[in-house]
Amino acid sequence: MCSCVAAALLSVAATGRDGIEHPGTSKPDASLRVGTYNIRYSAGDKEDSPNAWNKRKSDMVDLIVKMNLDAFGLQEVCPNQTKYLVERMPHYAFVGEYRNADRKSGEASPVFWRKDIFVDEGHGTFWLSETPEIPGSKSWASACPRVCTWVRLRDKRNGKAFCFVNTHTDHMSMRACAEGLRLILSRMKDFAPSGMPVVLTGDHNTRETWEPAKIVAAELRNSLYISETPPAGPWRTFSGWTWKEHEAGIAEALEKPVEIRDTSFGHRIDYIYVSDGVKVKSHATLGDSRPGEQLYPSDHFPVMAVIEL
Repeated sequence: MCSCVAAALLSVAATGRDGIEHPGTSKPDASLRVGTYNIRYSAGDKEDSPNAWNKRKSDMVDLIVKMNLDAFGLQEVCPNQTKYLVERMPHYAFVGEYRNADRKSGEASPVFWRKDIFVDEGHGTFWLSETPEIPGSKSWASACPRVCTWVRLRDKRNGKAFCFVNTHTDHMSMRACAEGLRLILSRMKDFAPSGMPVVLTGDHNTRETWEPAKIVAAELRNSLYISETPPAGPWRTFSGWTWKEHEAGIAEALEKPVEIRDTSFGHRIDYIYVSDGVKVKSHATLGDSRPGEQLYPSDHFPVMAVIEL
């Protein structure tokens, strides 16, 4: 997509298959659009698959651009994917390290932000293990190394600062998932000074009724439940590439007891949490398909929220 089309997507409202309006740049300085998106690692699908990276990457970035996010976390980002993202979205800066011991291979969980809005006032990456400063380390029967990336951002427009934290916890070991999130919450006290607002995003590989999610919910607030307007879009955030013509919506799921919606409406494992004092104006999951296809840009749906610090 040429830069003129990207500019048009940023400047006008668009409506996706999920019926959610995706506003353009006309928003008050007090509000920030934040998000999280597992983009599916590039080697995860064969080249002859309809879900191959080279076939879906343009549609995936188009969706990110359409969301017009100010800051967002991605997961499962491999080096070749980073290169493509940077080429397609030069108005964003990012930080993040790849999870393998060489720091050059494997997946990253980077944080991106708009260069014209924010200043980076410190950032870092650590491994979700008992030795978090050792690259490639893993613990608690984790299937693979996992990382957390954080950055302190200051808004050039109003001087407000917050800490954006992004991660992808283990998918096999519930203990590793829980301990990884517990480690993040503990270290957050060091890199997010007392009183600084925090946004924690990521594919946490846990449903809200499971112990890892309960650990986070005890200290931070799930943006889904504190949105000042009704949350919109599909309930599930993990599609596993499974197409659905009609998605079970968040509103429908919220009419059911938590134990039922947690098991009957699909996997909701991607989260945006905020600290006390952060206002959530709106929250949405975007179930957009690739144009003209019964296919998705990734095996997860992006989640976004409009917040005020």
